[in-house]
Amino acid sequence: MDRRGFCLKLLGSGLVLESLGTLASAETAGISKKLKWHKTLKPAHKLAIESDKPMLIVFGATWCHYCHKLERETLGDERMVALIERDFIPVLLDFDHDKKVAKILEVERLPCTVILSPEADLLQKSEGFADYTGYVKILQASMEQRAAIRQVKNQSSDSGVQR
Repeated sequence: MDRRGFCLKLLGSGLVLESLGTLASAETAGISKKLKWHKTLKPAHKLAIESDKPMLIVFGATWCHYCHKLERETLGDERMVALIERDFIPVLLDFDHDKKVAKILEVERLPCTVILSPEADLLQKSEGFADYTGYVKILQASMEQRAAIRQVKNQSSDSGVQR
């Protein structure tokens, strides 16, 4: 099946919403998990390409109160861990040490979440703290954006238009 057909089938079947809505399995199993963060972009990008998953890049800093709150309350939620590990490649970058990357991605406020496709398309960017529900909406929007980008790219290639 080509990408366009896959995206249309995925969107039509509601699997994106279903996969984001069925997150309670880790919680009901009573398993406490933490995200396994990548600390550098290059190996994370390679894995994103191999696994065909977007990169979830979170910028924080040791001095940032809301960065710690995001990690502890939102990203530490077992349902969120399960969702991110299933659908994304998580990357945690330090704003003070990864200044070049922060500048390229135009990070101005912390915490900052940037979601990039394996092809480096910007899928979503969110600055500031978000609770569990708000963060799920950010992740859902990024998956919808990815599907839309794929559909446009596939329509372009199907009609013979070169990028």
